[in-house]
Amino acid sequence: MKRITLLFLLCLSLGMCSAWAGTTGSTNPNDFQDPVDWCVNYGCNGQQLGTPQAWTSTGGNTGLVGLVSSQNMQILQQGVGWNGNLPSGMGVIYNGVTTLGNTPGGILASFNSPVFGAGAWIQDDPYGLFTATIELFDSSFNLLGTFSAPGNSDTNPADALFIGAYDSTADVSYALFDTNDDNFGIGTMRLKTSQTGTTPEPSTLLLVGPSMLGLAGVIRRRLSRKSQEVL
Repeated sequence: MKRITLLFLLCLSLGMCSAWAGTTGSTNPNDFQDPVDWCVNYGCNGQQLGTPQAWTSTGGNTGLVGLVSSQNMQILQQGVGWNGNLPSGMGVIYNGVTTLGNTPGGILASFNSPVFGAGAWIQDDPYGLFTATIELFDSSFNLLGTFSAPGNSDTNPADALFIGAYDSTADVSYALFDTNDDNFGIGTMRLKTSQTGTTPEPSTLLLVGPSMLGLAGVIRRRLSRKSQEVL
């Protein structure tokens, strides 16, 4: 497990290379076919788990999920330990469990077999308006694209933001979820495993060209803030 964790964090320290065209952002969960239910994978009893953890989707896809800070994540459930606006009963990966003074950073999912894309319901902590971001990477950690969308964190179940992105080919090996605040949770993740049955959202996708920006910058930004309490 230690070796996996080190590899997980080593990937995060690599800089981003050139982005590829053809990536589309989406706030429509119907663009993604295969769900990853956190309660099915881990149970939703409020327990803390180390980073990363293996998951299996409904369709049999597999991968890892964890925090870029390497600290523990907490598994909660909408209506039971998580008083938010995710669909009722949905499992939540929460990043706001402080360990040794660390701040949490983003939530990174990896896919053992590349997919077209991924997305998840997302809610910020604390309540209020926020901006969510998803970044897609290929197996070499080249950035494929970044998509951001506005959300509103409140206590009205089932009005949470879904944020996702997908490419024109099945080359996505990592997806990084983040918000403009330290603490947040993601609900059920959905994978795009085929190109059928999709309708692109009328939103703008930011493609990043060759630059000095990298995931290490994301980590530094996340670690520079104070963590906040769970909803």
